[in-house]
Amino acid sequence: MTTMTHSNNENGELYGVVAEFDDVTTLCNAAEKVRAAGYTKWDCHTPFPVHGLDDLMGIRFTKLPWVVLIMGMTGCGLAILMQWWMNAVDYPYDISGKPRWSLSANVPIIFEMTVLFSAFTAFFGMWIANGLPLWYNPLFRSKRFARVTDDKFFVAIEATDGLFESAKAHEFLSSLGATATEDVYHSNESTKLPANLRGKMVVLACLATVPLAMVYNSYGKTTTETRVHLAPDMDKQDRFRAQGQTDLFADGRMSRAQVEGTVAQGDLDDHSVNVVDAAFMARGEERFNIYCAACHGFDGKGDGTVHRRASELSEAGHAQWVPPSDLTNELYVDQDDAQLYSTITDGMRTMPGYAGQIKEEDRWAIIAYVRALQVAQPFGIVDTTGMTSEQRGEALFTSKTCVACHNFTSRLVGPPLNMMGQEVTLDDNATKVVIDEAYLRESIKDPMLKAQATFPKAMPPLPLTDQELTDLVNYIKSQN
Repeated sequence: MTTMTHSNNENGELYGVVAEFDDVTTLCNAAEKVRAAGYTKWDCHTPFPVHGLDDLMGIRFTKLPWVVLIMGMTGCGLAILMQWWMNAVDYPYDISGKPRWSLSANVPIIFEMTVLFSAFTAFFGMWIANGLPLWYNPLFRSKRFARVTDDKFFVAIEATDGLFESAKAHEFLSSLGATATEDVYHSNESTKLPANLRGKMVVLACLATVPLAMVYNSYGKTTTETRVHLAPDMDKQDRFRAQGQTDLFADGRMSRAQVEGTVAQGDLDDHSVNVVDAAFMARGEERFNIYCAACHGFDGKGDGTVHRRASELSEAGHAQWVPPSDLTNELYVDQDDAQLYSTITDGMRTMPGYAGQIKEEDRWAIIAYVRALQVAQPFGIVDTTGMTSEQRGEALFTSKTCVACHNFTSRLVGPPLNMMGQEVTLDDNATKVVIDEAYLRESIKDPMLKAQATFPKAMPPLPLTDQELTDLVNYIKSQN
């Protein structure tokens, strides 16, 4: 049911008719029909933005962006003209044969004036296009219209519209589903500012000149007094500086070390969500065969085509070659996935890192496939029954992947092992020792204790029993 209100206002002129709607759907339907009826001076009012309402009302796209573009180009042109006139015509500089004017040297001012003209045009153009500033709207005099900021929707047709007739407007809006319609009148109050307000504004204007007078009075003067800090906690605030010192922490440093085990936000990749299914495993096999099999072989045992060819060249004396690791070896079976991932990403010994070639997900897929190779081809436990100590040592030399960094003829990653009885210099470049059985034992148990100079400090300690250590040393001695 529609409620129609005709307010009597003897002094104020009729502004128009406003209709109230209960829901956004009815409002949208009404907006489309008001536009179709030919009204041109009307508007919709809603408590929240309604998508598509501007299209239903027939509101055309604003021309403001084109105006902003034109004024931006004007600012750009004026900046170029201004700088050319100043630097090349009115007051030219002749410096070391340099051109009096060049575009590249004047880009900052060109940019600033383009932005300045564009920004001012957008700001003031929006005001002009929307008829602002508009200090008051007659709709605010309607108590019913106050609910537009809460839960009601309104359509207002202005009396200045060429098709407007009050009675027909009420009837038309009611037929569109309006729950109430109401006449809205202009205020009959004077539009002049109240006398007391004018006086206050004059006083405020006079007071506003005081700071300007103080600034003008202090211009060019010096003083020995400190300036007034209205917000001292902002100008003289306590703060930590990089590499500064403080008594707050036990180590006396302002800079804090990163908390162990933490990573930067967004850098933690939870790969536990990876589902190791047939497709994931097939992806790992495909990537392994492309990037890894050339050296490590299709079965992961380190006998790929590159290795075989490089070994032939090495045996002929044409190159040095570090054999690739046997990925089914117990050393790599015992490694966790994170260590294998790090090796693929950053490389190991002479193997380069593949972070730039293999995507993260594919690296995890390769690891899954390597685990499958290790299960399919488990590292066998060598039967040492009946073996000599040297034979057991040879088996350890292979199973512990010593062969990846050492041989008995030439330098690889680590020093050659045919140096028994020779004197070498340690990494302090001063101490000299003779390589004997005791030195071998110490170097295997703690490689960094007496590391040789000129060799990388990369060998980890080998977890060996006393008998295994003796067998490995005996094998090395037997090859010298």
